[in-house]
Amino acid sequence: MSKDFTQKRKEAEALYAQKKWGQAEQLFAEVMAQNESAGLPADGDIIHDHAVCVFQQGRTKEALQAFDRAVALEPDHAYRYASRAWIRAAMKDVDGAIADYKKALELDPEDAITLNNLGLLEEQYGMRKSAQEKFRRADTLMGILKDAGVDPPQASEPETVPEVTQETEAPSTLWREMTAVLTDARQRKAFWTFVKRGFRS
Repeated sequence: MSKDFTQKRKEAEALYAQKKWGQAEQLFAEVMAQNESAGLPADGDIIHDHAVCVFQQGRTKEALQAFDRAVALEPDHAYRYASRAWIRAAMKDVDGAIADYKKALELDPEDAITLNNLGLLEEQYGMRKSAQEKFRRADTLMGILKDAGVDPPQASEPETVPEVTQETEAPSTLWREMTAVLTDARQRKAFWTFVKRGFRS
């Protein structure tokens, strides 16, 4: 992998962290093009980060298509389904979001954030008993982390949401409550990987 490729990816990630979506999108696109021209396998993380940049600029349908590619690339990766569920919930495709969260939990039953988010959607549908069970399990997992001296990710509202365009509507109250913040995706994924390795060692 060339130094230029590595440096450009680092620059894209730095812009992403600063929420400079347009600039980050451009660099991620260039990185993906270089990757493809070099005959290297597609990188799910780059696709994900590029899609977030697209989404944050209000191009939700284009972002969803990118998340579809990420899922197809890594069909056994729970985080890919949870990320796509987040987008589908934002687009008010609650059925699609629930299906993706269920698939994510099938692959990774110990993700408290996914449990919480699925519970929120089920509660919206009036599935209170099922939702309460999800919340209970999420709280239990969070409690285990706190007892172990680990500070789990805190629930928070997305800091930046796309402006209303012809293809996207204003985020709902439910959307603002959900804790799967894509702009913090890298940290969240790294955190849970670290924790689970600790539990299973």
